[in-house]
Amino acid sequence: MTLSEVGARLEELRERRGLTQGDVADHEILRQRRIRIDKSGLSRLESGQRRRVPRDLVEALLECYQANTTERSQILALLGADTTPAGRPRPALWRRNANLLGPMQFEGFLMMERRAAGLANYERDVWPGLCQTEDYARIVIARMRPELRPAEVKALVDVRMDRQQQVREGALQEFRALVDERALLDTIGDRSVLRRQLERILVESEHPRNTIRILPEAIGLHPGSAGAFVLMTFPEAAREVVWVETMVSSVYFDGEDDVQRYTAAFTKLWERALDPGETRTRLKEKIKELEQ
Repeated sequence: MTLSEVGARLEELRERRGLTQGDVADHEILRQRRIRIDKSGLSRLESGQRRRVPRDLVEALLECYQANTTERSQILALLGADTTPAGRPRPALWRRNANLLGPMQFEGFLMMERRAAGLANYERDVWPGLCQTEDYARIVIARMRPELRPAEVKALVDVRMDRQQQVREGALQEFRALVDERALLDTIGDRSVLRRQLERILVESEHPRNTIRILPEAIGLHPGSAGAFVLMTFPEAAREVVWVETMVSSVYFDGEDDVQRYTAAFTKLWERALDPGETRTRLKEKIKELEQ
């Protein structure tokens, strides 16, 4: 997402200065800095098709476009987010488990999540990873990834627990969790683990940053039935991102139409869900039932 955002912001600045891509390719400032880029390369940069964008190139373009201090700092912050989010290196735990995170593109998700200012998470059958207990996470990961060995399951549980800490220490200001009522059912096959998980959700629901709502099953099929997703907003970015996990990978969308579609779906479901007070009441009722 970040390189796509960098490209879009640079394109906006170029057009504001009334420069064509050809003008930029021949610009005196680029020649003085001995930086070479042709129209095709600039087009790929602006459309987010480049996998890497050198910082010196971006700095030169910002000078060409006479970007102000705020614009410059925002765009350079976005550029740095791809390798050192929020100025912090990739955790060693992630490096050690890159073989597990890589195929599903999870590391990209984790890097973006810990610098997000806002998260809106819709889940169908399980409670959000940011609110899971260790025992609950172990069962969920093992059931959803049956091909993994026990040691690999444990490694992903460790990453998930570390992820919770990373987000707590990150930029997150608002977390909204919308979860289908079926997550209250004992689909994991362990009532005591589910009870402790619901107790954790109850505690999380009282944090001022968090708002948790349960979506009643009575509303039937809805757009969210297609699967879980996360909407992300960032303090330095103009756009939002949608992250969707599939059985074999995870993908993100930052196109305006895609984001609007998911945002509209989340908003409609959010409005139909139990309010926070009703959600806490429902949690307490289920916890009491599981204690019997």
